[in-house]
Amino acid sequence: MAILIAEDNVAQRHYLRELLEREFPAHAPIIEACDGEDSVELTLKHRPDLCILDIQMPKISGVKAARAIWRTIPTARIIFWTQFPHEIYINEIRKIVKLVQPPPAYGFIHKNNPEIRFLRFVAAVLEDGADMIDPAFKDSFKRPLLTEFEAEALYYLALGLSNWAIARKCSLSQRGVESRLAALYEKLFVSIPEGTANEAYDKLAYNMRTRAFFEALRRGLINSDELEKAATDLESWIERDRKKFLQEQKQK
Repeated sequence: MAILIAEDNVAQRHYLRELLEREFPAHAPIIEACDGEDSVELTLKHRPDLCILDIQMPKISGVKAARAIWRTIPTARIIFWTQFPHEIYINEIRKIVKLVQPPPAYGFIHKNNPEIRFLRFVAAVLEDGADMIDPAFKDSFKRPLLTEFEAEALYYLALGLSNWAIARKCSLSQRGVESRLAALYEKLFVSIPEGTANEAYDKLAYNMRTRAFFEALRRGLINSDELEKAATDLESWIERDRKKFLQEQKQK
């Protein structure tokens, strides 16, 4: 029996260790991991009763660590303990959980919660196998799930890619991109006035791509860290695709 804590902040990791050793002595020892990769390795080795994962960690995120853990140990119980409850992570967690059979017990809680609430979360997930979601993020867990394309498309829009470029990047037709973006807008803007008297005006008044970018920022569906990674990946792809495009032009 054991509990694993994955947290790169040393002070927070030690605080959790002392708290859990005091409140859940039957589940000793407490195993500590300082990054995402370490958390996966230690979990697969020791198979703890519960994993408490920070979301933003060096090497790989807590979300990616959870995916790797559940792939091998689908019954693993995980609590995401985070300072960054961005919807991008919530969306990914929900998608991963749907793929695990039977569905695993997990929790999601902000670090700023009182100690007593955190302990209730731990007890519910660890001892009862119940799912526990921080009340502050209930709405985020109920919103329509974004597909892989829709989640990636938000970064393409933020980085200024045209539909033509997105089609090349995703091996789709431009019409396919347009239909998928339309589905994304419907999920982001439940109140789009289609079929109403306001439809014609709003289509002229708003740029949907820009509005989608704003809504994604507001809800935390994109963040600066992930955007930087996406920008780096995109630069590499643009360089390769530019050469491919020039070759295509020569062959015409």
